[in-house]
Amino acid sequence: MLRIDKNARFESEEVNEGGFFTRRFRYVYRFRTRNGWTISALEKDEYERLLRDQERTPELVMHDEKGTRKWWMFQGRFYVDDEGYSGEDIRVLVLDREAKRKRKVENARRRLEQKSAAPTARREPIPEDVRTFVWRRDQGRCVKCGSQENLEFDHIIPVSKGGSNTARNIQILCQKCNREKGSKIA
Repeated sequence: MLRIDKNARFESEEVNEGGFFTRRFRYVYRFRTRNGWTISALEKDEYERLLRDQERTPELVMHDEKGTRKWWMFQGRFYVDDEGYSGEDIRVLVLDREAKRKRKVENARRRLEQKSAAPTARREPIPEDVRTFVWRRDQGRCVKCGSQENLEFDHIIPVSKGGSNTARNIQILCQKCNREKGSKIA
């Protein structure tokens, strides 16, 4: 499974080279995970190369003693892999995950925009003459089960999907059949 390791990080450490009078300091970078494992120190130029390269392709940072878990750095995040993925696999999976996240946000944004743009006008009631005609045609019974209780006028094609208030688009259904039909309309 590939997952983000939010605890993984590089730590810099100032190292004193030389004696008391010939102090020279350099920075080394160690990689730390939740378990406290570290890789051997990276020199500053190696660390800077890693930071550059991980923007384009995942860089293997370390693996555990058994080689079953690997830590990768890609686009500023650390990922733990325990399925043996290659660098290209990591890149594809991470980019696909990010694309799905963006689509999810865009779809939510579109739904909210549609709701706010939806007309607030009330829909037209079914005309009296159409209701009378449909009641006689359907003999005052549910066209699905024949019940004569809790009857409702139903739009065969919902108004929200372009249906009209004409007799051809209206039928009588009992409340139960109407709810069942409503749950099946996509």
